Amino acid sequence: MRAPDFWLIDDDVNAALAFASSLPRADGLGYVYVLALSNGTCKLGSTTNLAQRLAQHRTETARYGVSIWRSLTTRPHFNYRAVESGALRWLGNDGRREVLPNDLSTVRRVVEAQTLEWTVPEDYAARHRSAWALCNKLMRNIAAGLGITSQGELTLEASRLLDAHVELGRRTGLSETEGMFNALAVIEATTGLDLRALRAVLLEVQ
Repeated sequence: MRAPDFWLIDDDVNAALAFASSLPRADGLGYVYVLALSNGTCKLGSTTNLAQRLAQHRTETARYGVSIWRSLTTRPHFNYRAVESGALRWLGNDGRREVLPNDLSTVRRVVEAQTLEWTVPEDYAARHRSAWALCNKLMRNIAAGLGITSQGELTLEASRLLDAHVELGRRTGLSETEGMFNALAVIEATTGLDLRALRAVLLEVQ
């Protein structure tokens, strides 16, 4: 399986925001971004809603008379929080400081030293299933209390997840099958279903 380019966006913040606004959101996937500021510092963070976060930073920095002159964003990946925390540790940051004293080239190299899980890791469903099981139980109880049948809603949610992951994958360098595998893993983690048979069928027909 070929790896896509590490960086999805490497541009000025306005162009980055325009591109980010065109991307669909897909559950389970997030981004790590690096913003180079006009005062020589950088911001490093992670998000699942890239367009919203970039817009927030652009507004916040302008309040202090600082501009964002460069914006880097990784390809969407599953372990975005671990990549962010790993990079911050390398930079000697405990996560409490929002602005890094390091220059862009240093922060860029540190982020590139991290490993992105841009397709679903084998243990993704197992790692997330227990937490989702508790949430699902609560949601089923709420649905039952309101007299809502959940099967149709689950079907709609599964369809939404598949569409979002396939479209985001297409826009960011993954094949349709890879996007579908990512979505299936999130559905497994969310619902507790075992979809190995479906994945096997997809592998046979690709």
